[in-house]
Amino acid sequence: MSAVLFNQPAGGPSRAAGGHEAHRSRTRATDQIFAAIPALWLFVFFIAPLGFTVVFSFGHATFGGVTPGFTLDNYAAALSGFYLDSFLRTIRFAVTGSALCILVAFPVAYFIARLTGRLRTIALVLVLVPYFTSFLIRVMSWQILLARGGPVEVVLNFLHLHAGPLDVLDTQTAVFIGLVYAYLPIAVVPLYVVLTRIPVTLNEASRDLGASRSQTFAHLVLPLARPGIATAVLLTAVPMLGELVIPSLLGGDKGVLIGQSISTQYIESQNYALGSAMAVLVLIAIAVIVAVVARLTRGFAEVTA
Repeated sequence: MSAVLFNQPAGGPSRAAGGHEAHRSRTRATDQIFAAIPALWLFVFFIAPLGFTVVFSFGHATFGGVTPGFTLDNYAAALSGFYLDSFLRTIRFAVTGSALCILVAFPVAYFIARLTGRLRTIALVLVLVPYFTSFLIRVMSWQILLARGGPVEVVLNFLHLHAGPLDVLDTQTAVFIGLVYAYLPIAVVPLYVVLTRIPVTLNEASRDLGASRSQTFAHLVLPLARPGIATAVLLTAVPMLGELVIPSLLGGDKGVLIGQSISTQYIESQNYALGSAMAVLVLIAIAVIVAVVARLTRGFAEVTA
């Protein structure tokens, strides 16, 4: 008993408890400081500009500026005529392009996930190889591929799938091809990750219980792959809504998407109010996509699990 008392710090148990409490307080203060730094960064460079965009969207446009006020004229202009067509076209391209990316990426990711060892690594590297080069160069290469007399025209004519010159460049079709090409590898990666987590023994058990391949896929693989599908949707549809480079290089004046319209209002026309209204519409479309994905994944609980 005397030895225990001798080893206790001066001031007894109360002083030791007070020291531990002070240490925990300093630790919490340090954690709060480190958490405040990225939060401040997000507020300054994301939340604040977003707030100005929303405020500008209801303001009165002047050349190179915005007069504060409240009007819905900017949204009326953004949802009429040419701008409405570009907005609806953007949504259609984003939804169909994302769906096509997932339809193509799923069997590719499933095939890679079933490989083992070095073959799996090689296959995954081949999917990611395009990202070793510049995005701009990869998009511009499609100008050569889709041009008259280009490789695509030669192959299609050789296979008797097309006859004569190929007039695809500077059309909406070229823009759609570019979107799917650019974002297809992004869809493969999350699907690959989630498919590798599905034990092969589950498929074998399903087959042993009498389920066919289609039943196993529909009732086992597809539900378990839902987090990867949700992630793939976010990684493809959301950037497609704001895509600017691909329609500019491949679509010309026939494949204008809302990103080009926003850029024109800010840079050329300097109509910040109308450009802000268009940007808010894009944000609303993104919010709808995120809400649908959250609904399907139980509030992203499946994605983070």
